[in-house]
Amino acid sequence: MTLTQYPDQKQRLLAQPELIKTAVEEMLRYESSNQLGNRMIVEETELGGIKLPAGTLVTLCIGAANRDPAQFPNPEGFDVARTPNRHLAFGTGAHQCAGMALARLEGAIAISRFLARFPNYVLDGEPVRGGRVRFRGFLSVPCRRGA
Repeated sequence: MTLTQYPDQKQRLLAQPELIKTAVEEMLRYESSNQLGNRMIVEETELGGIKLPAGTLVTLCIGAANRDPAQFPNPEGFDVARTPNRHLAFGTGAHQCAGMALARLEGAIAISRFLARFPNYVLDGEPVRGGRVRFRGFLSVPCRRGA
C-alpha cells in the first residue's frame, strides 16, 4: 500500500529493481507491523528525569522509534534507497526476531514479483486495517490492474 502513497518511489523501484533490499528495509521502518514491546527494568534507571525502580514494567513504542528525527532524516518521508536504516521493526539485541532474515527474503521476493507482474497496479478502494495496536496489518487492500 505504501508504494501507492508514494508513486515516485514506486516508479524509482520499478526503474531500479536492485533497490529491493533497501526498499524492504524502508517498508519495515515506515509500516512496521510490530508497534509495541514490553520490557521489565532490571535495575534502577532514570528516563527523562524520572527514576524508575527495578521491576518496573514499561511499554516501548517501536513505531515511534522508527520515526525518530534524531535517527532518520525526514522520518515521515518514504525513501526506497534510505541508508543507513537502523529501524527496530524486528527488535534489537537479545530481543531480535528469530525469523527476520526469512521475513526480509520473503518480502523482497514477494514485492519484486508483484511489481514485475503488476507494475501499474492501483488501489481500488480503501484499505482495511486489522484493528490491532501491537501488531498491525491489513484485512484487505483492494487493488486493480492499472492502465
